[in-house]
Amino acid sequence: MILSDIVEYGARKHPERIALRFEDETVSYAGLRDRCRRLANALLGVAAPGDRVAILAGNCLEYLDCYYGVPMAGMALTVLNFRLHPDQVAQLVEHAEASVLVVSAELLPAVRDRVPAVRTVLVIGGESEPGVLGWDDFTAPAPAEPPAVRPEPDDPAWLVYTSGTTGKPKGAVLTHRNLLAAITSSAMRWPVRADTVFLFCFPLCHVGGYVTMINHLVGSTVGFLRGYDTATFLRLVPHWQVTHTGLAPTMINFLLQEPALAEHDLSSLRAIGYGSSAIPAPVLRAGLDRLGCDFFQGMGMTELAGNVLHFDEAEHRRAADGEPGLLAAAGKPMPLADIRIVDPELREVPVGAVGELVVRGDQVMAGYWRDPEATAAAFTDGWFHTGDLVRRDAEGFVYVVDRMKDLIISGGENVASLSVEEALYRHPAVAEAAVIGVPDDTWGELVCAVVVLRAGAVATAAEIVAACREHLGGFQVPRRVEFVAELPRNVTGKVLKRDLREWFSPARI
Repeated sequence: MILSDIVEYGARKHPERIALRFEDETVSYAGLRDRCRRLANALLGVAAPGDRVAILAGNCLEYLDCYYGVPMAGMALTVLNFRLHPDQVAQLVEHAEASVLVVSAELLPAVRDRVPAVRTVLVIGGESEPGVLGWDDFTAPAPAEPPAVRPEPDDPAWLVYTSGTTGKPKGAVLTHRNLLAAITSSAMRWPVRADTVFLFCFPLCHVGGYVTMINHLVGSTVGFLRGYDTATFLRLVPHWQVTHTGLAPTMINFLLQEPALAEHDLSSLRAIGYGSSAIPAPVLRAGLDRLGCDFFQGMGMTELAGNVLHFDEAEHRRAADGEPGLLAAAGKPMPLADIRIVDPELREVPVGAVGELVVRGDQVMAGYWRDPEATAAAFTDGWFHTGDLVRRDAEGFVYVVDRMKDLIISGGENVASLSVEEALYRHPAVAEAAVIGVPDDTWGELVCAVVVLRAGAVATAAEIVAACREHLGGFQVPRRVEFVAELPRNVTGKVLKRDLREWFSPARI
């Protein structure tokens, strides 16, 4: 099986069922298959199997055509973050050695002169002009027939550059086999079925877009937004009768703080999935109380083509009914994921002990594009190093303690930033918080809390520190508190702690 078989099968089984909703448009499964075939056949006229096709655009229907249509042509879709600086985009296009660039009309002027090595430029939402082909002019004449090529399962399907939260972005090579393993594993555990209407709220330029394909595999409808905002979300849930959605913890937090929340009928919602980062327990409890739907969680990363841990709805209900400690869990291993929790010598640690999460299985990436050293460093005996510090309890629940790079060592003591963030969220004035380590000559690192206050709330650094002392050991309490208007985030809502370290290190006087 290859990636595009998802839409091929869907078109044969339920051709008229709605596959996609976007703004005022709908696309059936048969229509999506034909769009993808036309794109694949058109691409084979300007590029060859094995080439990279880069896309730089916000969310649009054409993006979903590329999700399936580029791999259908035997090429690797290279997804680019549209929020990057044009020079950064150019560097990634060059690194990927892309022969085709698909770009939205509003982004074209900023990049067209920066990618001279690209042979073909396709513009979404624009007309053909010298050196540029309009999307419709390019795809419309192509036949809606199966292309003459069929890739192998181990051929690259997507090339996804990591978010760069811990350093320079690297290109994770995801094969058809990798993506289909992640999709299938999630479909086996997620509460989606054929009558699901899933509202996808994230940018498609991220591995999280595999969620759309999970839904297509089971024959459900996916609606998606050009860009997330709470007002649009509240309008579309009742309008489209959305049954499921996915939100980052920060988006759930904003939704719960929305004054107009009570004015909207969200009764069609059955479940909300969350991920990208750990959710503070107070935010999750408020979500369970106020939104009246189930919650489920997934944990994964780009290099794993999706999630490897899942914390389901029944487990959340169990937590809400008297076992609140479970709310800190990321879940249990998914059906097709093989995980271990190990020490630096790759020895399994005992139940309850902290170690690094390593993963093996078909969903693990083939490697980093044009970076054999990084690829070699990421694997030991076939096990991929996630960089996540976790522990497992006797029931098999896995708890994320911290990212290895986010672990703070202060005075010889290990401080998990997540535990400090949990304490900060207990303060009624705190809307958001992130904790980092900043260099210190005496202690090695100081615990630094970066805090966003709720609208209209007032709190001093001394008050924040005093509140933390009620819940933390002395070595865990922040020695420094910084107030900011907002936290820096990537496109999926993950806090960019690397940016915070640059802002606040070395410690200011």
